[in-house]
Amino acid sequence: LARAACLAAAVQAQRQARDPRGLRGAMSLAFVRRAAVMPMAAAHRRTAQLAATRSFVSFKSLSPPIFTRGAAAKVREESVDVPAAYPQRGPSRERTKPKELRQLKVGFIGWGAMAQAVSLGMIREDLTESSSVMATDVVPEILEAAAREGLQTTDSNKALVEWADLVVMAVKPQVVDAVIKDIAPVWKDNKVLVSICAGITIDTFQDGLGDGAKVVRVMPNTPCLVSEAATAYSASKRCADWEVDLVYDMFAAVGNATHRVPENLLNSVTGLSGSGPAYIYMFIQALSDAGVQGGLPRKVALSLATQTVIGAAKMVQETGTHPEVLKEAVTSPAGTTIAGVRALETHGFRSAVIEAVEAARIRAQELSGK
Repeated sequence: LARAACLAAAVQAQRQARDPRGLRGAMSLAFVRRAAVMPMAAAHRRTAQLAATRSFVSFKSLSPPIFTRGAAAKVREESVDVPAAYPQRGPSRERTKPKELRQLKVGFIGWGAMAQAVSLGMIREDLTESSSVMATDVVPEILEAAAREGLQTTDSNKALVEWADLVVMAVKPQVVDAVIKDIAPVWKDNKVLVSICAGITIDTFQDGLGDGAKVVRVMPNTPCLVSEAATAYSASKRCADWEVDLVYDMFAAVGNATHRVPENLLNSVTGLSGSGPAYIYMFIQALSDAGVQGGLPRKVALSLATQTVIGAAKMVQETGTHPEVLKEAVTSPAGTTIAGVRALETHGFRSAVIEAVEAARIRAQELSGK
């Protein structure tokens, strides 16, 4: 025992000589504390990142980070409707062309309501000048209206294509083939064709204009007339990054939801946001009718119904909160809202909406031949 005590005393003295202030022990304690805190701090940082990107996260707390051997730490999330990120584009191609829309000439083949909204929206947002925009249409009165807005006009699709750097195809799907045949002899691969023709694929344009044609297929919706469009788009491989960015700028000028998606999802976009305004109009009309049945004057009922839809949409858009969460905030136990929600569910409200979007998607698929 005496020898053991002497040996222990000698070891302790040696340790104190090497580390007189006990720093090693303090550092070890700090390391233990830091190791305990790191997972919590990482989870808090991840929560802040998700909030910053306005992802829709559930009430369940985030799981702590899972550290894998030989790999970067990954965070497992318990979430609701967190969309998968669209794949990042590859390295930027050579930027030998202008990077701003105002440096290009934009032509619209067809100047109907959608084309008017986009072209005038670009001018209103100061992305280009009216003198840099040209329109053609089969209706003379429409060309006169375009001229009054300061746009250049022509009755020749070929002349427009020869003049423009970026050509927007805004005609009915039924006449697309005829227009492609008309402009094919003067088409050049350094131009960009932007199609807002429902159901017409990128391959359709490349079959008529050549495999080297740069094509961006876009699906906007009619609220672009009041600068509230929901738009999705997809580009052919020939398009340079800066060209695709210019198309984004064009449609972001007339709406707050502009997204790049793979082309095979554009039919789903057509069913959702392309046809969606019609569903919303029907819902507003139904709300208004219910108000009238309850004794409200039609004008008052329609005003309240319209503003209710606008306000609810802004709550989702501006707060980034999941619609289910917002619905629960309005639904109190045994209250009026839950009684109404029960009636909607009884009559298959959600199912009816889903079936409507699916039917429109299938029809868009039939039109595109895919």
